[in-house]
Amino acid sequence: MRFNTVLYQLKGFYKFGNTVPKLRGKVFVNRTGAIEVGRGLSIVGHPWAVQITSTKGAKLTIGDHVYINAGVGIAANKEITIGDHVKIGPRTSIFDSNYHRMDSADKGELSKKITIGNNVWIGADCTILPGVTIGDNSVIAAKSTVNKNVPSNVLAGGSPAKVIRELEIEEGWVRE
Repeated sequence: MRFNTVLYQLKGFYKFGNTVPKLRGKVFVNRTGAIEVGRGLSIVGHPWAVQITSTKGAKLTIGDHVYINAGVGIAANKEITIGDHVKIGPRTSIFDSNYHRMDSADKGELSKKITIGNNVWIGADCTILPGVTIGDNSVIAAKSTVNKNVPSNVLAGGSPAKVIRELEIEEGWVRE
């Protein structure tokens, strides 16, 4: 699929900001809810397609200068906010809903807001679960499952993810 064709199919679905996103490969968008995208979005949809979903009544917000690698799946059923300068590694899943109850005693909400701060790096094959907040400047190690909040300026990893160490981040430093 040509770049112009992709943009034509996406036209009207986003607030693109001041620049056009850089899309390479296959990017599937299922949108009945809101999707807002900042400047400098870059998505690589090869060798695995990227799938972005916002269901009816949901909101997906992607900040400025975000990089989404191949095979990523993002599904907003309530609300997902991704900050500025975020890097998302290949085959990562970000879902704000469990989609079904575990048993008859489970009466909680199925969907809970996810917030990913600014300058966050999420490694390959990670899973970000409902209700999680990842603080600014943090790194999530590859193959991690994030089921609890991660503070700012830390390296977290494992399944479930736990803080491994604090990171030294100079004021204003942006991960390249």
